Amino acid sequence: MSKSIGILGCGWLGLPLGEHLLSLGFRVKGSTTSEERLNTLHSKSIEPYILQVTEEGIVGEMSFFSSVDKLIIAMPPGLRSNPKRRFDVMINHVKKACIEQGIKEVIFISSTSVYGNLYGIITEKSITEPETNSGKQLLQCEELLSNSVHLNTTILRMGGLIGSDRHPVFQLSKKAFVTNPEGSINLIHLTDCINIISSLVGQPIVKNVYNCVTPYHPNRVEYYTQMAIQLGCNLPLFKDSATFDRKISSEKLLQNFNYAFRVKNLLISS
Repeated sequence: MSKSIGILGCGWLGLPLGEHLLSLGFRVKGSTTSEERLNTLHSKSIEPYILQVTEEGIVGEMSFFSSVDKLIIAMPPGLRSNPKRRFDVMINHVKKACIEQGIKEVIFISSTSVYGNLYGIITEKSITEPETNSGKQLLQCEELLSNSVHLNTTILRMGGLIGSDRHPVFQLSKKAFVTNPEGSINLIHLTDCINIISSLVGQPIVKNVYNCVTPYHPNRVEYYTQMAIQLGCNLPLFKDSATFDRKISSEKLLQNFNYAFRVKNLLISS
């Protein structure tokens, strides 16, 4: 297998994803915005490129985009630290670079935040009504890529991302109180993010959308209390409030790829 995979954004998800794809026999090109991180990528045998995507354009080693069979866009919007950022404009520059370089297959890492405050069982056919700035811009990015006649883009709407070093309970334990105690969790572990993307990379990319959420939905008070105990942080304080409940379904992913989630019980911390 000699196909070349480009990972735009070798961060929390992109770096271990690149390592995993290398183990499967792919050639992997990875971008970073940091000079210091070049050595990290090189040490993992990922071909390193300095690349900065901004609202004005793309600056750096544009050769990253050349000879890439499939591009994985794993850049986080970063709107919490920079609320005025136009992530959709940035992704439009990436789209243009793909078209110019002849890249036809793209995987875009999106988020279930595009569903906004919908409740009930959420599938890919559910309406998208994002409430947050991030959700609104991610939906615009999805449309930019999906509507291009030059690209076959698969959108992966990831649930809340967790891993051994990343978990929402750390933030929740610092809050004065947490609402919606009876609401269901909709999370996914890093291990499954990597394996889902790898499942897609091994076949032709087509225009499609998949929810990526572990089919394990205990309520928030049950789950976060147990995770706080397991991870050794303060117990979150829950406040009685009207229940907002939804379960985001990954049934389409399970059926289309015969995928089996690796981390089925999200009460484990590794």
